[in-house]
Amino acid sequence: MPYPDFPKEKSYSWLNILLIVICVSIFGYSIFYFTYPDQHHRLVERLELSSLFNNNQQVSNEDKTTVITQPTESDTSMTKNVGAPLVSSAEPTIIAPVDPDLPTLMESDPDVLLSIEEFSKPSLMNNKILQKGIISSTVVFIDNFSRGDFIASFSPLLPPKLPFVIDREAGQAILSQQSYQRYDKYAAYIDSLDVKKLIKAYHTFKPLIDESYHEIARPGSEFHDVLNNAIDVALSVPVIEEPITLHSPSVMYLFDDPTLEDLNDAQKLLLRFGPDNLITIQNKLAEIQLELNNPESTDASSSL
Repeated sequence: MPYPDFPKEKSYSWLNILLIVICVSIFGYSIFYFTYPDQHHRLVERLELSSLFNNNQQVSNEDKTTVITQPTESDTSMTKNVGAPLVSSAEPTIIAPVDPDLPTLMESDPDVLLSIEEFSKPSLMNNKILQKGIISSTVVFIDNFSRGDFIASFSPLLPPKLPFVIDREAGQAILSQQSYQRYDKYAAYIDSLDVKKLIKAYHTFKPLIDESYHEIARPGSEFHDVLNNAIDVALSVPVIEEPITLHSPSVMYLFDDPTLEDLNDAQKLLLRFGPDNLITIQNKLAEIQLELNNPESTDASSSL
């Protein structure tokens, strides 16, 4: 029962309604902000509040120190390196070429091909030299090779078209001499490399090489060390002069010798080159590694 001494009030006044509308608006905007954080700035612009927000942010930033942190290993997700870019929560760092005369990484193929003609004999390989994405593909190939992985799709030299061949003697499968001969031109091409000119070209394009490697690099690694490791893998392959016997428990052939079968994929590839080709390649790689780590060649290239 109402009291007669007090006047009866309205259920809602205009002030009550205004306060309810404001509260609902703030609550709705809060949900929008946390649900669609990337759209926040667009809503601010549509409400013509950009200048207000920018001014407030500028004032608050004057009292703050900006700290830029690099992504840690725990912030980074990497899979087996097959050329996929590094997935990171941080913005990628772009390494600018030191030499302003260098092209961009994406436009470097013509310059690289001209350089290849200076330190090798491309005519030996006809159309087996990669023509596009040379630096990026080679960097990925070498990085994988340094860890014993062989991924043909990133090789700077295209694989032979002739099939793998075996011989049979007294019912025993043997790696055929014809299989070795498939790689004769590859060995001859590598043997044609002018080591000093090759290393000079390496140092010339090193900024682009490092830029490409940065996209797939493991924390704390440098491409110079990766290249040395890849050469070490190639130099560690044993030279087998006698016939290599095989067996086929399934559709693939395996080495009878467990020591050879335990080699990684990169080493097995070079083993299939045959002893003569392998010796030729290893001798040239030893020369390259010696010049690569020669301080004089580094100093000479940096003074160019």
